[in-house]
Amino acid sequence: TNLNLVHMSGVDSLDVRSLTSAEMEGRANVVHALNGLRHAVPGFENAKLRNFAMTVGTRDSRKIVGRYNMTGEDVCNQGRFDDAVGIFPEFVDGYNILILPTTGRYFQVPYGCLVPETGANNLLVAGRSVAGDRVSHAAMRNMMACTVTGQAAGVAAAISLKDKVSTRSVDIKRVQAELARQGARLE
Repeated sequence: TNLNLVHMSGVDSLDVRSLTSAEMEGRANVVHALNGLRHAVPGFENAKLRNFAMTVGTRDSRKIVGRYNMTGEDVCNQGRFDDAVGIFPEFVDGYNILILPTTGRYFQVPYGCLVPETGANNLLVAGRSVAGDRVSHAAMRNMMACTVTGQAAGVAAAISLKDKVSTRSVDIKRVQAELARQGARLE
């Protein structure tokens, strides 16, 4: 059984000393949590710790400002986009919001949230760093949502190279057609 019990705030994920301190404190807190479970929860009396996570898992750090910045409204109200590169169920976990994917509702992921508004050309961002507010991040940081943006970024990069255009100018219809050919759901 895997338990994600210890949550920490005030950690600077860009500072190695802060991360090291967080790992040390977090591991001590895991031991405390396990002891508490052994004493308070029936069935945990003989529970053993097999291992710690390799590193502190960072839920939130830097995100880009994108050509489009996703919102909580998008992820909680079935956002639809002409430049959709995938879909993800209405599943929000974070910032004191928990919406489980039990209704069949979903939102489309727009290509614009992968494309920085300004700055480096031919840069696409996938994973938890895509553009959006805190609530949209609570959905988009999920590993399966990260696979949606990763596949889309890879396809867009390949098509931009083939067509000799930048990722900002790539033909979104060609990207969508290739994603569909690969089995990605856009609707």
